[in-house]
Amino acid sequence: MFSFLKKDLLVLWRDRKEVLIALFAPILLVVILNFAFSDIGVDDPKNIDLSVAIVMEDDAEASMQQIEATIQSAPLSDNEQQTLLETAHAIVPSDLLFELFLDDSDLSQWISAERLTASAAAEKMENGDLDAIVHIPAGFNYDVLMQLLLGEVTDTRVKLQIEEHSLQTDILYDIMDNYLNGLNLHLALDHLAEGNIEGAMLPTGGRELLNDEVEPYPYTFAQYFTMALSTLFALFIASTIASKTATEKRQRVINRIIITNTRPVSFLFGKVTATFFFTLLQLLFVCVIVHLALGIFAGKSIEFWFITVLIITFFSLTVAGLSAMFTSLMLRMNSINLATGIFTMIIMLLGTLGGSFFPIGEMSPFMQSLVEWTPNGITTSLFIEALQYGTDAPLLAAFSKQFLLFILFLLIGIFLFPERREV
Repeated sequence: MFSFLKKDLLVLWRDRKEVLIALFAPILLVVILNFAFSDIGVDDPKNIDLSVAIVMEDDAEASMQQIEATIQSAPLSDNEQQTLLETAHAIVPSDLLFELFLDDSDLSQWISAERLTASAAAEKMENGDLDAIVHIPAGFNYDVLMQLLLGEVTDTRVKLQIEEHSLQTDILYDIMDNYLNGLNLHLALDHLAEGNIEGAMLPTGGRELLNDEVEPYPYTFAQYFTMALSTLFALFIASTIASKTATEKRQRVINRIIITNTRPVSFLFGKVTATFFFTLLQLLFVCVIVHLALGIFAGKSIEFWFITVLIITFFSLTVAGLSAMFTSLMLRMNSINLATGIFTMIIMLLGTLGGSFFPIGEMSPFMQSLVEWTPNGITTSLFIEALQYGTDAPLLAAFSKQFLLFILFLLIGIFLFPERREV
């Protein structure tokens, strides 16, 4: 098999143009994207800047007076009424929202919030000075406390007005939604616990980590696209090596192999091995050169680089299996152009599903579930998790999927490989 490996590496090396494209095209694109999206972090809240206005349409004082009158007129004992009144005065729902946006030190790093009237907020949004307006509707305090204290079902909701949808405004919506849901749950549990609200810890709107949970590190577009684009061009290596089979098919190379009493499948394994080594070389070359040119992995530990080499190795194995399938298809198909077109369509489909053209985090949940079963998607996701979590990234599950894909592609290639009488 070593003679076949040497042959395939020499054949690939003769096509200098394909080799240079595979090695330098990802580097060029990453450099361009790095300047285009400089200082933009995919997962770094410090790079988010939102201007939000809070419009208070409810009269908190009037709502509290209305609450007092309602409770005092309710058919309850004096002790029960006193407990409910104390609970109502201890918590003013609108004040909690103001504390979230105006007093929270974490949110204030990337959200600039101010209290405005409805007309002033609308004017600022028309002028492009606001990204969103939070409307606290009339009767909000009364309805929330009535639902909490007396169980009356209400439909008063905080409204979020957005001028233009974006990732940042979606994050703002999620924060508000999670905060309000958490607040409702917290108050409901407190009510069941006989209203001991004063000593309770209310949600602050931040992010809590479990004892064994690791705080993820932010990553940049350049880091993401270094792996995303490299894996896309690495997939084309499988197509390139398989396309060389067309020339060998015309020159009846396999017939010569049969004459020498060598198993024809050795020809296939030569392609697989050559693809593995060249893909490994290409990905390592791109990562190292991009790091030396841009310093995007500065400060990373030896453990990170070791994990990166493992990620690249398993991905190279999967691409090698894909080349086995492509090679067998090339031997069976009469039209070289049709075979090359099919290979390109498969690779572009994998590139789209695997996040090689846009960040995986921007995809829908359904698309993200498909990413987990594409070679480049598994590799890019695991690489990002290695950037964020280091050795805590789920390596075993991802490596198992890559190995299963390698075995699947290899078995398909062996099954499709022509028998002696079909060559």
